Amino acid sequence: MNVLPYHHDWPLLADGHFGLQMHWFGRYAGYPEWAVERSRLAPQMMSFFFVESSSCWAEINGTRLELATGDFVIIKGGDEFEFGHDPRAPHVSLSASLAISQGGEPNVLLQRAFPRRCSWHSHTEFVSEFEKVLAVLGGTTVGQGFALHGAVLQWVAYLMRHLHAPLQKGAVTPGGRRGLDAILHAQRWATEHLAEEITLADWAAAAGMGAVYFGRLFKRETGRRPMEWLNERRLQLAVQQLMHSPRAVAEIAQDCGFVCPFYFSRVFRRRYGCPPSDVRRQPHQRLQSAL
Repeated sequence: MNVLPYHHDWPLLADGHFGLQMHWFGRYAGYPEWAVERSRLAPQMMSFFFVESSSCWAEINGTRLELATGDFVIIKGGDEFEFGHDPRAPHVSLSASLAISQGGEPNVLLQRAFPRRCSWHSHTEFVSEFEKVLAVLGGTTVGQGFALHGAVLQWVAYLMRHLHAPLQKGAVTPGGRRGLDAILHAQRWATEHLAEEITLADWAAAAGMGAVYFGRLFKRETGRRPMEWLNERRLQLAVQQLMHSPRAVAEIAQDCGFVCPFYFSRVFRRRYGCPPSDVRRQPHQRLQSAL
């Protein structure tokens, strides 16, 4: 009698376990008033910026770069950046911000030695590859999520083939908790406990640090104090729930960690310039500049 092998006895061809987080991916500008005010990229993200036509400028961590058609710039997690152009000659750009997680690492792209800036060897090829993702992004077919993940991973593979980005020496390994990785771990923990009361001491303990050191490290890596970041994250979650859930405002406030609905309403109005109830009536007009 022949004994058939179990499927796990077969050779393993691939084992990726990739996750995708994407904040934007699109074609931007082409109009005079375009500008990106001084901002700081989220620690776990990486942003790619390509000038499709005309010219613009970027300031990254205090260094100004003059960019022309075909120029390509990478912004890494924690970088401070600003963009602008001559309104008399508006440029057009292709830009993406994403993170690809694998194992315990929130963004394996940050482990790669990408150049800060380069001129793309084939302008038309880059645009063509970028538009492949845009075509999937605008689709509504069954399996849309899988198709989008695949298209983005293929685009990233295209970038890495042409930029020859090796692993950086001393890159943080999955499970490490040094510097930025420790703060990313702390942010993930807080996100999973947003509905609960979170004190600075408890948060620092969850990250394996004392409160004072945790506060200094968090501010250094993110540009914000821990509780400032936490309130902002809670407000962002509240906005999403207000826009997409019919539940009462008080229930949403509690789910997002605001025990007192009056306090929630006050900090919401201070952040977005309108009460929470207005989000449901005019979400795009009211929050266009805040989200």
